[in-house]
Amino acid sequence: MDRTTELHYLIGGSNRFGRVNLSRAAAGAAVKKAKELLQDGYLDVRISTPEGRILLPDEFDQLEG
Repeated sequence: MDRTTELHYLIGGSNRFGRVNLSRAAAGAAVKKAKELLQDGYLDVRISTPEGRILLPDEFDQLEG
């Protein structure tokens, strides 16, 4: 059986209750979710690209273009 793996953008952040880790298929959706986490008070919000690059909040605009 032929299996292909679709790589996703991974979004993570922490709040006082613990850490959340989410996945989105598109860059725009990943940025949107990461910004929502920041608005909800999450700390240490990051996006990991399918290539393995880690983006911090001041770098999110690199994915929006």
